Amino acid sequence: MTKSFFLRSFFLFLIASTLLGGWFAHFSWTNSRSTEVIFLDVGQGDAILIRQGSNQILIDGGRSGKTLLSSISRYMPFWDRSLEVVIATHPDADHIGGLPSVFRSYRVDTFVSTGAESSSDIYRYFKQTREEHPSTRSMVAKRGLSFTFPQGGSLVVWYPEDGSLASGDTNESSIVTRFSFGETDIVLLGDLPHEERFLPVFPRSEILKLAHHGSKSSSSEIFLERVGAQEAVISVGKNSYGHPAQEVLDRVSRISSVIRRTDEAGDIVYACVAAQNRCAFAP
Repeated sequence: MTKSFFLRSFFLFLIASTLLGGWFAHFSWTNSRSTEVIFLDVGQGDAILIRQGSNQILIDGGRSGKTLLSSISRYMPFWDRSLEVVIATHPDADHIGGLPSVFRSYRVDTFVSTGAESSSDIYRYFKQTREEHPSTRSMVAKRGLSFTFPQGGSLVVWYPEDGSLASGDTNESSIVTRFSFGETDIVLLGDLPHEERFLPVFPRSEILKLAHHGSKSSSSEIFLERVGAQEAVISVGKNSYGHPAQEVLDRVSRISSVIRRTDEAGDIVYACVAAQNRCAFAP
């Protein structure tokens, strides 16, 4: 091999390194300044990722770990192997089934739940996996618990009121949160039924993630009018439960101008821009 060959190889290496370094710097800068609320398409279940640079909150994990990890990887760079907060709204399989894979693939700093348990095999597997990671801090959800992002935006727990379980019905103990960024508030209801009973007072908000995949036991006209959301999101997949119920769709359409469904649109992303002081759907 000649000296000129080594020189050419060296210069090619420098060029490639410069381009790769520039791409990495650009991606890191762009990623660090963007805030997104992402309703992940995980089939019949819930999984919501709120991300701002290297800070993420994951609310629920759908039913499948493989599906969840694939979904998360679309929005988190491969070198970021930590999740700051993971919230399990309640222990039903279509909300926690994917979380064991998260605990085994990422470092989870804080885990939030109500402490509600289930007799299902999926819950027992999840509990075992959670216990294998004692370094993760556990917190009990109660009204007022909040998590704030460095560059704006905060997630606040609205229900349960005091951290105690409402009843033996896991749906009735679902954690309800509200993400606020500038002039936009996004309500995330878990599977809570009869919201008007458990949330007799609730502030008006721009975007509402319907409870229980659009089940007819949720989204009463009273509660929908109370929130007054202009846009509604339904996290749903192929199912035998009749979700979302037509009567719910009819009620929502009378109040909200837009209804978005993960079974029709795939991932649903809202981009939150500080300069505009609001979050907007990002097609």
